[in-house]
Amino acid sequence: MDFSSRLKFLRQKFRLTQGELASVIGVKPSAIANYESNRNEPCFDKLITLSDYFKVSCDYMLGVSDSTLRIGYGDMVNETAAFIQKYYELNSDNKEEILKFIDYLLYKQNTLMNCEK
Repeated sequence: MDFSSRLKFLRQKFRLTQGELASVIGVKPSAIANYESNRNEPCFDKLITLSDYFKVSCDYMLGVSDSTLRIGYGDMVNETAAFIQKYYELNSDNKEEILKFIDYLLYKQNTLMNCEK
């Protein structure tokens, strides 16, 4: 995905109109329309404002990375990033279930390790 596609995707995910997003970053609605249609690109400060608002990295916004995490550890965090992304998409009940399941797996793992000693 390129910048224009990512911007439109995130705007729609956050259920914002072009006008609402324009107000957030201090531009006219036509600027958002131009960004989304790939006719124009935002200046650096607007790009940073967008990435801060959507809580994603500038690399993600620009299509350089598929990781939305805003830390720059590259390949080291890809697996963790995928897990965290999926975790944040869950509702609070399912998040609680995931944490319980992780605790169960750790308990099971530690129990098996103790039995093997």
